[in-house]
Amino acid sequence: MRPIDPRDYPGLGVGGLLVAVQLALLAVGGFGSIPWLALVGAVLVVIALVFLIVPVVQFKRHGGVARGDIFANTTVVVDTGLYAVVRHPQFLAMPVLVVGIALLAQRWGVALVGAAAVGAFLVDFTRADRRDVAKFGQPYREYMQRVPGWNPLAGLWRLRSGARR
Repeated sequence: MRPIDPRDYPGLGVGGLLVAVQLALLAVGGFGSIPWLALVGAVLVVIALVFLIVPVVQFKRHGGVARGDIFANTTVVVDTGLYAVVRHPQFLAMPVLVVGIALLAQRWGVALVGAAAVGAFLVDFTRADRRDVAKFGQPYREYMQRVPGWNPLAGLWRLRSGARR
């Protein structure tokens, strides 16, 4: 099996750079003046961090990752925990983080940089599904039918209702 190659996901590099620009603009300009928006932004940043960190643990525990290998080199489809709610929690985390930072800053420049970052992350999301179909075949296609890509509300509803679409 071919290991994860950063060139497979150029949007993460571009999007990550744009998030760094957002953070720099936030550091220079400070927080916005509407406290409740900043609070919503802070909550979104925390949610994004959870969606970035928890999958690392889940892949290591349930993904058949070889000892010493990076977490993303799974050998089985993981469909428990966050992966029962959305197919790509880490890809979901990035736009959530971008929106959170924009709400903290409350400036158009930060929001526009964030919009560009979301576009970059969207490119990699579609690449991730294609790569995983090639890697896992039919089990991943079935997983795609059951679990939404980026919509945690639909994923939670599906879990709650017991739907197995």
